[in-house]
Amino acid sequence: MTRFDEIVDELYGLAPEAFVKRRNELAREVKADGDRELAGRIDKLRRPTQAAWAINQWVRAHPDDSALIDELASELTAAQRRSAVDKMRALSRRRQELINSSVTAVTRTAAERRVRLADSAVREVTQTLRAAVADHDVLEQVLRGNLTASAEYSGFGPAGVFVVPEPSPEPDRNESETRVAASAADDSEASSSDESDRERRELEARLADAEAGERAARSHLDDASGTVDGASSEVDEIVARAQELRAELARCEESLRFARQRLSTAEQGRAEARIALREAVAATNEIRAALAEF
Repeated sequence: MTRFDEIVDELYGLAPEAFVKRRNELAREVKADGDRELAGRIDKLRRPTQAAWAINQWVRAHPDDSALIDELASELTAAQRRSAVDKMRALSRRRQELINSSVTAVTRTAAERRVRLADSAVREVTQTLRAAVADHDVLEQVLRGNLTASAEYSGFGPAGVFVVPEPSPEPDRNESETRVAASAADDSEASSSDESDRERRELEARLADAEAGERAARSHLDDASGTVDGASSEVDEIVARAQELRAELARCEESLRFARQRLSTAEQGRAEARIALREAVAATNEIRAALAEF
C-alpha cells in the first residue's frame, strides 16, 4: 500500500467525529515532511456520512459477509448474459434476501460501536447495497471500505435483471385455430404497423428527452452534493478549530490565574521587604548616633 492508501484506510476506519481532526493532523505532518502534493490530496478527503461510515465498518469487520454482494453481482451478470430467465428470477429473490440481511448486519455493526443509525441512514444503506449489486464501480468502493457518501443506481448496467417478468401463459389451441389466429393477426398487423411505428418513434423521442432530463438532473444533484460536502467539511474544520481555540483559551486563563497568584505573593513579599528595610535603616541610624557621642 502507498502512504496515501494507508492514510485513507486509517481515516475511514475512524468514527466520523474524529475524522476531520485526524485528517488535518496527518496533512500537517505530511506537509512538514515536504510532500505538499500528498498533503493536498489528504486535505481533499471528505468525512463520511453516517450511512457510508456504517457500511465501511461492516465491510472491515465482516469481509466474508460483504463478499457475498460481490458473488451475487457476478452471478447476476453471468445470468443476464446467458438470458437465463429462471436463474435471474431465483437470483432476484436471493438478492432481496441478501440485501435485507446485510442492512441488518450493517445496523448491528454500527450499534456495536454505540451508533444508532437514523431511519434515513438505514434507507441510504439499503440503496447503496442495491447499487453495489447493480454497478461494478459502486461495488468496488463498498468493498474497499472507503465510502464517503451513499450511492444510488443510475439506471444503466446489469440492474435490469432484478425485475424478471413472469412468462404469460399461452392458451391451448389446436392446429386449425392456430392457423386462423395467425391469419387474423397478419391482417391486423398490416393495418396497425404504421400506427405502431409512429407510436414507437414518439416513445423513443420521449425516452430520449426523459433520459436527457435525467442526466441533467443527476448532474445538478452531483454539483449540489459536492457543494454540500464542501460546506460540511468547512463547518467541521471551523468547529474543530473553535474547539482548539476554546482549549487554548482555557489554558491561558489557567496560566493567568497562576500568574496573578504569583504576582500577589510577590507584592506581599515586597511589602514585607520594605518594612524590613525601614527597620534596618532605623537600627543603622541608632548605631551611628551612638558612635557620634564618643
